[in-house]
Amino acid sequence: MQNVKTIKIETLDRIARVSLARPEVHNAFDKTMIQELTEAFLAFASHPSVRAVIVTGEGKSFCAGADLNWLGASRSAPYEEHLADTLKLSSMFRAIYELDKPVIAAVNGAALGGGVGMLAVADVVIASEDAVLGLSEVKIGVVPACISPYLFMRCANRAKLKEYFMNGERFSSRDAKEAGLVDYICRSYELPEAALAKARSFANAAPKAQGVCKQLFRDVPLMPLEQAERYTAKVLANIRTGDEARRGIEAFFGKKKIEWE
Repeated sequence: MQNVKTIKIETLDRIARVSLARPEVHNAFDKTMIQELTEAFLAFASHPSVRAVIVTGEGKSFCAGADLNWLGASRSAPYEEHLADTLKLSSMFRAIYELDKPVIAAVNGAALGGGVGMLAVADVVIASEDAVLGLSEVKIGVVPACISPYLFMRCANRAKLKEYFMNGERFSSRDAKEAGLVDYICRSYELPEAALAKARSFANAAPKAQGVCKQLFRDVPLMPLEQAERYTAKVLANIRTGDEARRGIEAFFGKKKIEWE
C-alpha cells in the first residue's frame, strides 16, 4: 500500500507488522485509519508472501478506540451518515477477523473501546503486563456495539464481559486474560519478540489448511449438529484431495521436512 497516513506496514520473513501510527491521539481511529486498515487486511488475503500479521501500536498506547474529535465533528450529522460510518467500522473488524491467515495482536499499552475490538478479532493476543483495557463507551453515552459479536465469541466469562460493558471501568491485562480476552502476558520489552516468535510459529503449517481452520471456527459453532456433521465431512474431503495434503503426506512418509510457501 502506498500513501498511507495512519498505519505503517513492514514485512519481515513473510510476516507483516501493522503499526497503528497516530501516537499523538493514542492511535485512536478515524475514518482514514478505518479505511486504511480495511484495505490493508483485504490486500493481505491475496498476498501469498504474507503468512501472518502482527498488529500493534506506536508509542505508549495500543489503540484508544474511536477518535473523539472525529466523533465530535459528526455530532449533528443525520442518522444515515452515522450509519455509513458505523458500517465501515464493522467492515474493518470483519476484514481483520475473516483474514485466512493468523493475526496476532501485540498489545503494548492502553486498549480502550474499539481498541479492545482489535483484540477480539485477532487469533492470538499477547499483552504487556502493564497494558490496561477498558470498554469505556458507556461513559460518554455510547455502546461497544460493532465489536460485540467478536467479544461474545472470544470472551470466556460472559458475566464479567457484561460488567465491563456496563460500567466502562478499566481493567488489567491479567483480568483480561482471566476473562479470555488475552492469551499471553509478557514484560513490555519482551512484547515485540514474543509477537514475532508467535507469528513465526505459524509458518510451519500449510497456509490453506490454516485458513480452513479459521473458517471452521467461524462457521461450525453456528450450525446444528446434523448440518455440521455433513459440512465438516465435505471440508475434510476437499482438503484431502488438495495439493497441500498430497505434499504433506508425501513428505511425512518420505521423512522429509516440508517448507510451506
